[in-house]
Amino acid sequence: MELGWPLPKRKKYLKELAGQKSEKTHPVPFQGQMQHLPIYQVPLGLPLYRLENGRTTGLQAEYIAAHPSLPEDFFRADNELEAAQKAQHDILSKLARGPKNLFKEFEKNPQSEPIILSSLGYVINGNRRLSAMRTLYESEPKKYKNLSSVQVVILPHADDKDLDRLEADLQLKEDLKAPYSWTSTALMLKEKIARFKYKEDEIASIYGMPKKELRELFDCIEYAEQYLEIRNIPKKFSELDDKEYAFRQICRTRPKLKESEVDKELFERAAFCLADEAGEGKRIYSEIPKIADHLQEVRDSLVTELELKTDNLSDEDVSLKLVQALEEDKNFEKARLAIRDTIEAEAAKRKNRKQEDFVAAQILRARDNLADAVGAIESKSTKKGVVDALDAIDALVDKLREWAINDK
Repeated sequence: MELGWPLPKRKKYLKELAGQKSEKTHPVPFQGQMQHLPIYQVPLGLPLYRLENGRTTGLQAEYIAAHPSLPEDFFRADNELEAAQKAQHDILSKLARGPKNLFKEFEKNPQSEPIILSSLGYVINGNRRLSAMRTLYESEPKKYKNLSSVQVVILPHADDKDLDRLEADLQLKEDLKAPYSWTSTALMLKEKIARFKYKEDEIASIYGMPKKELRELFDCIEYAEQYLEIRNIPKKFSELDDKEYAFRQICRTRPKLKESEVDKELFERAAFCLADEAGEGKRIYSEIPKIADHLQEVRDSLVTELELKTDNLSDEDVSLKLVQALEEDKNFEKARLAIRDTIEAEAAKRKNRKQEDFVAAQILRARDNLADAVGAIESKSTKKGVVDALDAIDALVDKLREWAINDK
């Protein structure tokens, strides 16, 4: 399978192509204006995937983690690297088989929208579509001979920031065609800040999100990376696609804790235990703040369940010992069950307290209401039904008084 022509050959072909007329154009919001670019037909093997594709950032990190011999910059050092293009093709083909299965679309229908190429022939928009077309054509060239060439538009010369803005407009905002995973979004935005020296305000503006949301997203991905390390699956970000709200609750709850730093770490590790079940049809994210509400009780139950020796240890040292214990995989399930039991027990206690205090609370509320009534008496206040109501109140008061002074 041909995954991109060499750069000199590609540039020469595209330059000659740009000099030709085309009857059809395609609108592209680029460099501050809507540009109507001519549509051309190019060989299927000509374009290269843009390796900085935001949608694949998390899967690229997973790929490198699964191939330890590869350098960390495998997908960034050289866009022309054949091995990187092959790996990117495999990643994109996997995405193309997602909820909106592009393979099925191209099995039945011709290409309906052109792929957008940079002036150097990198795919800015349409990477997944191109991977599906290539895979189908490679599998049965005669059957899919209509996919031997691909419709494209070619952007004028631009810098990386122009290309990022276009990707944001076409893919990451509300009208995106296939949802980015939250981890890929976070990793991609962090990478762009690091590589291209964006300021957070600038990147937030480009991708149409409030700065507060951007900051929370970055905090969440930091906790997520810790979680994956502790779970012994570093960089496996696809495991987190359905755990987003669990990590958002961790981000929102931790700053509210007034406990020591080690107790905050204990909260994190306990929350990670609940996050293990996120995405299994359970609303884990609503349980995580309750760990903070009952952190002392959670700590005590974990000490008991994990059979830790804490004699003569300070509270802080106990918490530190628990943090260490909750980084051992043998303790994850036992801890999760203990945490859940504690949260449920505390909820039951609170419910019982409300039931026990109900009568007294109602009497105190009635007293306050009667006091308000006395204070509001005016000459024009109506007395209709008041005497009957007071008689009924007297009867009720007698019953309540008898109950209150009875020792039984």
